[in-house]
Amino acid sequence: MKAKTFLAVALSALVSASMLAGCAGHTTDGDNGEKTPPAAEYTVDDSLISETDANDERFYAKNVEKKDSPLAGKTIYWLGSSVTYGAQSGGESMAEFLAAKTGCICKKDAVSGTTIFCDNKTADTGEKSYTSRLKNSTVFDKTEKVDAFICQISTNDVWGSRKQNLGAVAGADKLQQADFDLKTTLGGIEFIIAYVVDTWDCPVYFYSGAEFFDTGTLSPRVSGNPTGTDYGMLVDKVKEVADKWNGVDEIKVEVIDLFHDEAFNAAASNAYYSWAMADAIHPRRAGYLQWWTPYFEQFLLVSLGLY
Repeated sequence: MKAKTFLAVALSALVSASMLAGCAGHTTDGDNGEKTPPAAEYTVDDSLISETDANDERFYAKNVEKKDSPLAGKTIYWLGSSVTYGAQSGGESMAEFLAAKTGCICKKDAVSGTTIFCDNKTADTGEKSYTSRLKNSTVFDKTEKVDAFICQISTNDVWGSRKQNLGAVAGADKLQQADFDLKTTLGGIEFIIAYVVDTWDCPVYFYSGAEFFDTGTLSPRVSGNPTGTDYGMLVDKVKEVADKWNGVDEIKVEVIDLFHDEAFNAAASNAYYSWAMADAIHPRRAGYLQWWTPYFEQFLLVSLGLY
């Protein structure tokens, strides 16, 4: 089978009306006065499944062909856990692949197994929590001009009993770092927004993983712990946080929602998924490069008004 190229033409799941409105003034090619946004192009290749490992050297970031891109020179910070780190892909994730492909500058602070909430009881959820690392990061430069900050919506926060730490979206008047309970996941999410805005004054993005289901449903996209039900609920809650913050004093907060995007999830056949994903959570190199990275590239081009 030849390589398959999927074009995500159903952009409604990717681009909000406010994002399109922000692109006004570009050369237009439509009757409504808007320039047509670029489509995400997924180059998933089923023919490779029987030929090579999805972590083969051909998929290393150093071997990615660079192209001319409006993202070149843009600085993007990434905060997260194992998916951002690349736990099943030799430490390379969409951060490295996006940088190699477009020439943007990606810096990431990612530690596997960590959570957004902080309970100060264990290394993983205490001093290594998202919020603790954000405040004390030696990777992020607090004086640097940052064009986008991208944070992983961690599956670790809904693993087992941890979902009891979800918390709630704070009131509309709560916008300061000190307003949020860092012992809760949603409190941590809001703190990250406030901290990033105060420190770098740049757009804040939260991204989810690809869709997966509860035990006993559609194999191989299955996880019993965390379940897809619980993770999908968390993604929806983060969207509520984004709705609260987006547009407040020109603050831009968006959710890069791979989990609920039908076109994105349909781009990978079950056979390709089993090859390119180590499990329902973690991609291998080919999965990041061919499937996930084009989505991030397209989303950022549109959201940052660069197309």
